[in-house]
Amino acid sequence: MLGFNKVKKNRYKRKPEEKKAPVPIQHRMRFFIKTVFVTLLIACMALFFIFIHDFITQCDYFRVDTISVDGCAHLTKKQILEAAKIKEGDNFLSMNLKNIQKKLLAYPWITKAEIARTPAGIISIRICEQKPLAVVDFGKQFLINTDGVIFKEATSSEAAGLPVVSGVDYSDWKSAETPGSPFISSVLEILKVGNTPGGVFTKVNIKHILIDKEMGLTLQLEGDGPVRMVKLGYGDYDVKCSRLGRILSYLSTDAHIPFIEEMDLRNPDSVVAKPGIAEDSEKDKKEV
Repeated sequence: MLGFNKVKKNRYKRKPEEKKAPVPIQHRMRFFIKTVFVTLLIACMALFFIFIHDFITQCDYFRVDTISVDGCAHLTKKQILEAAKIKEGDNFLSMNLKNIQKKLLAYPWITKAEIARTPAGIISIRICEQKPLAVVDFGKQFLINTDGVIFKEATSSEAAGLPVVSGVDYSDWKSAETPGSPFISSVLEILKVGNTPGGVFTKVNIKHILIDKEMGLTLQLEGDGPVRMVKLGYGDYDVKCSRLGRILSYLSTDAHIPFIEEMDLRNPDSVVAKPGIAEDSEKDKKEV
């Protein structure tokens, strides 16, 4: 007996797309109005904040009328303000005191910086400067402070009047944080001992300190003093400076010795001196 086969539905046959009902015109208008409203609101808020920002930054009430600077010895107030990148008339609400302090501390001459802001609109800056002790020459000249630390390359005006140290390389020079070299300690001791109140080098200026790694220090003294060059070597500087002071006092009262060309004080138990020869005066040269 023949039977009828059931027709199976095709599961994978695409269903006809249902037509969507068109969006009513009222809904479109509402969406458009909301979009325009939000855009205008954002624009108004942006304009409001721009107005507030301009009002605060340009209002005379918030401007810095006075910037006081204390602690200047070598630097001028103008240099301090240029280093801080601020000026009178700036808005104090826009000033970041921490950033200004960092800028000041990045300046080679400044070791400490304090900055404060008062409600009256006054910015107070207090600094502590480096104290240059000498110039060390490595082919280029650098300033060292009272701890022997190099803090910047020296200009001709900064180096004027300071003793020049030479005879060692940059790699030989040790800072106070890495002791071990006799050079820095010897130079610092000579300059500090000699320049204390009543010290021998308060009367005669040191022009040049030559370092010999084996023989020690040799000082060239400035001007037409009674002693032109002194060999000190290493160590016992307090004894040697005291002896040099007595010799200088004696020479200042003895007209028979015009000056000492070279004096050797390397041995604490003896003094070797080479007298200089006085140059003929201008009158004697004319007569000859």
